[in-house]
Amino acid sequence: MKWIAKQEPFDEAMALAASQPVIAVDTEADSLHSYFDKVCLIQISIGTDDFVIDPLADIDLRKFGEVLANANVRKIFHGGDYDLRILNRDFGFVTSNLVDTMICAQLLGYEAFGLAALLDRHFGVKLNKAHQRADWAMRPLPPDMLDYAAMDTRYLVRLYEVLRAELEAKGRWEWALEEFSRLEAIRYREADDDGEPFRRLKGIGGLDRRALAIIRNLYGWRDQLARKADRPPFKIIGNDAIIDTAKAKPASLADLSKVKTVSQYHLRRYGHELVALVRSAMELPENELPEKSESRPFFRDKALEARIDKLKKVRDKVAKDLAIDISVVAPRHILAAIATLEPKGVEALDQIPAMREWQKKVLGEELVKTLL
Repeated sequence: MKWIAKQEPFDEAMALAASQPVIAVDTEADSLHSYFDKVCLIQISIGTDDFVIDPLADIDLRKFGEVLANANVRKIFHGGDYDLRILNRDFGFVTSNLVDTMICAQLLGYEAFGLAALLDRHFGVKLNKAHQRADWAMRPLPPDMLDYAAMDTRYLVRLYEVLRAELEAKGRWEWALEEFSRLEAIRYREADDDGEPFRRLKGIGGLDRRALAIIRNLYGWRDQLARKADRPPFKIIGNDAIIDTAKAKPASLADLSKVKTVSQYHLRRYGHELVALVRSAMELPENELPEKSESRPFFRDKALEARIDKLKKVRDKVAKDLAIDISVVAPRHILAAIATLEPKGVEALDQIPAMREWQKKVLGEELVKTLL
């Protein structure tokens, strides 16, 4: 493993990468340890060399971006969706000619398609999971953490070769290429902000307006502290504590101490603030309380559901024959789109952007026939 934190060895490594037909790539971020998560490591394996690059050092990373965009170099990822998004977000990089070994395993019908399971299955390699939740922004990183990071790419090219051979033997490599092409189009997008981010919390649908006002106060307070400290919000105080406090509506520290999900630490450190935030919400006039999230009436289209059920039976049979998970063969949203469209011919399936060409070939005709 070669640790790179300076420009000259980085440039040398990128020149080597640019000359190769295939390399393996991974990243590590600190989303579990900071509010403003960032790419903390870039791992690249080239032949028998494993490079672990420090993007937090004073390095111009543009040559890495050029390698990612270079269509002559195949990049192997595993579960690359998140890596591609954060590389695009932090550096503006886009990737061409990529392979995702997780997708390969899914198209082969593997039930366990995590990297650890695949390396154990094909190479007898046991991945050490000790650093899964590590803080990758810390410096210096100890040798065992660096080796752990390097392991994520060390076997990826070999794994790609094995899985590609299996896919080609089953006539599914073209399916994989189509999936990779879609993955290459991934770009980072900011989450939509509707002005009421507290509503993202799960389990608040049945709460009254006063409790929602408390949650709004506590959620905003926690977010400010997290931003200031650059820590994940859950490390300030958990969602359960916020929701349970809103339900209890404590008027004093004694009341707050009865909320089981509020720890003694939080009671000592934030107790007075929490009670004050609850009191502020309790004193709001009715017209300033957030509206309840009324459940929308569900209008069931029985005819549409019946068509979807017919399509499911076809999809499930094909999935069983292929030994692939049904969600890979055709997820429900695709079936719903077909049932809504009621196509009269296979060519009409082109109107469903989410449907892959390989899916149309494998089961498109049968799906259309079922609805005729």
